[in-house]
Amino acid sequence: MRHVFNVINIIMMTMLVLVSTVYSVEAGNIGVAVIDTEQTLQGISITILSPDGGENWLRDTDHTIRWTSSGSHRSNVKVELYKAGTLSRTISVSSSNDGSKNWKIPSTQALGTDYKVKITNLSNMGDYDFSDANFTISSPSITVVSPNGGNNWERRHTYTISWNHIGDTGSRVKIELFRGNKLSRKISSSTPNDGSYRWTVPSSQTLDNNYRIKVTSRSHSEYYDWSNGYFTIS
Repeated sequence: MRHVFNVINIIMMTMLVLVSTVYSVEAGNIGVAVIDTEQTLQGISITILSPDGGENWLRDTDHTIRWTSSGSHRSNVKVELYKAGTLSRTISVSSSNDGSKNWKIPSTQALGTDYKVKITNLSNMGDYDFSDANFTISSPSITVVSPNGGNNWERRHTYTISWNHIGDTGSRVKIELFRGNKLSRKISSSTPNDGSYRWTVPSSQTLDNNYRIKVTSRSHSEYYDWSNGYFTIS
């Protein structure tokens, strides 16, 4: 009976050595009996460089997803887009593991500030990486800077209406003055979309404290913005 136990012990020790060796070879550490099994299973060779958090990418524009890859697993990769931790779309089912993938963001992609990219090695699905932090997918936009509420503009004085724009919002904009919710006058029916316009307040302009400016793209009417608050003409 003692001989039988000795045989069983020898078989068990042999199996342990074989298992340890297999894991060691997989980790690239032949002869090392104890390894970091989490790194072996999760993968540590792919590292996303961009987008890696904080970027603002516009819909309907081209961007380059970048990563580095090291180690023995260099097969094709799968590139996926996640929103709030849930798969949003597969950008590429299989792409060369060469460190970059060009991607044009669809015009229909949902807007959000909670996106991440995931890249997975197709020869070892445990070898992957996510963007370290969230990035944003947004659309082209126009933002009124001044007057943006609380200003006091006097009749017969000249002021600068200013705005910012992101992305392709067209080459020209329309500028309008609203009193309450009603159009008071068209300041400019078409002016270059360069971010500023000099306007002299007419001497006949009605005095009031509930004015707002609206700036609208001439070629893309869906891109516009209002003053955030009312300003005064005195």
